[in-house]
Amino acid sequence: MQAAKAAVAVLTFLVSHSAGLAAHPTNDNVESPAAEQVEAWIADPSMLSTRLRAVSTLNVEAANVLVKHKVAEGDRRLPLDGLTSITPEVARILSFREGGEPVGLSLNGLKTITPEVAEALASGERGGLSLGGLTTISVEVAKELSGIRRKLMLNGLKDLSREAAVELAKHHSKLTLFGLTDLSDEAAEALSHHRGTFLLNGLTKLTSAPLAKELLRLNDGFMKLSKVEIISDEVAVVLAEYQGKRPIPLPGLTTLSEANAALLRANQRIELPPQFQKTQEE
Repeated sequence: MQAAKAAVAVLTFLVSHSAGLAAHPTNDNVESPAAEQVEAWIADPSMLSTRLRAVSTLNVEAANVLVKHKVAEGDRRLPLDGLTSITPEVARILSFREGGEPVGLSLNGLKTITPEVAEALASGERGGLSLGGLTTISVEVAKELSGIRRKLMLNGLKDLSREAAVELAKHHSKLTLFGLTDLSDEAAEALSHHRGTFLLNGLTKLTSAPLAKELLRLNDGFMKLSKVEIISDEVAVVLAEYQGKRPIPLPGLTTLSEANAALLRANQRIELPPQFQKTQEE
């Protein structure tokens, strides 16, 4: 009798434990959830973002359910950073929303995309697109992404060729490339032709005068050069002529000739680190 009671107790525990796991899923990746499963997730908004981040692949049916879901006002994005691959058809579905809601799409788990996927993602018109998992970008993909008519975040890029920069410069909305620490003068000159707000907050070296001019002209009040350690003589001249709304702090500068330091000190909007501030003679 006692053995039977013990067996029932164990069975009851296992059933309740399984139910608990179903109600509170782990962070393990979920591969291609069914449309019905996604609908059940949407019914519990408090856990939706967590569940979506765990999705590693997404089918057409589930994608169609997601784009019909009304996103909460305080979180205007679909966090699908767990996706490791995506088809052009799913990418195109996710790029549009019923009612034209400006909902961003976060796909930071993708390490690479094809030109076909890039073209599908470029079909959307509202909300930002984040592809932070891309560390390099081909000319073909850059060409397709340049057609995006919304904010484009490529903050994982570590390298940018001149040819790819030429294509990205054709993008007409806000562009952020926070992962780039250095740019060749050729790539920098090409990127300087971008006509929207573009930010390169990760740069440690700024040597292109054309790029510096456009950064100052287009991004007054938004630009951050706090990580820049080295600037060229030509860039020093550009910075010395800056007359924008907000000061530009340069706390990371480690190398600066005395002539360039004096040139920049003459502009009160340029904030230099202590070692380059006024000398006793001044």
